[in-house]
Amino acid sequence: MQILGITPAEEQTYRHLLRHPGSGVAEIVAAPWHPSGAGTAAVERLKALGAVVESDGALWPEEPKVVVGLLAERLLAELHTITRSLAQVYTVVRSLEDEAAAAGPEEGGTTPQDSRLVERITDPTALRARVESLALSTRSEVLAGGLCEEVDRRVLRMTLPLGLRMLGRGVTLRLLVWQSMLADPLVVSHLRRLADAGARVRVLSSSDSPMAVCDGGTALVPVEPSDIAKGAFVTAEPGMVSTVVNHFERLWADAREFGDG
Repeated sequence: MQILGITPAEEQTYRHLLRHPGSGVAEIVAAPWHPSGAGTAAVERLKALGAVVESDGALWPEEPKVVVGLLAERLLAELHTITRSLAQVYTVVRSLEDEAAAAGPEEGGTTPQDSRLVERITDPTALRARVESLALSTRSEVLAGGLCEEVDRRVLRMTLPLGLRMLGRGVTLRLLVWQSMLADPLVVSHLRRLADAGARVRVLSSSDSPMAVCDGGTALVPVEPSDIAKGAFVTAEPGMVSTVVNHFERLWADAREFGDG
């Protein structure tokens, strides 16, 4: 049920109630599978989602087919919102970029590169340098997704050494690749080396635009959604970064583990 947006503890609660309908609220709240102090919130969320109902201090589960239908509808609505938001990212970036270009540097000074919320980088050498700079400065986690045949081979060649260096200093790396990429033995070899070094790799059955997020604060997306060769936007604008992260997490939840066949 976790793919439908239910946490493991919430799922265990619902399954418990299917086996033991009418269990007391106090009993469920205090159940050992809930993280400390989280039982009440889990019960309230299940009630809000329509998965359980409370009557006279007891909890009763709704029918599984009803619950799954409600959760699926809710998830589809969220995915539609996220997809629509992601599609607007490129328009927003261009608008912000135009504002920055129109302002220009203050008289007698320059605009520091690192202070800009949005950068547009179209030169391949400059883009490579920016990606390497981000990799070197990342301290906790990198999310990278959408690697596909259309991605410039130079980008793919960068993935392995940069990934190994980040993993070597304790950075968490989660990587999404398209199913079609696994037809390339070299790519499979690179992914295995990254996985052996500690990266988490999952495979997408369908295509999606390339993206990357470093430390939850800087996102990289292509100027053209389907063509990273035309350059990329690097942004620290919180709303845009959040949109990319949320989209990645939804894709991650639907992807299968690399090596599962």
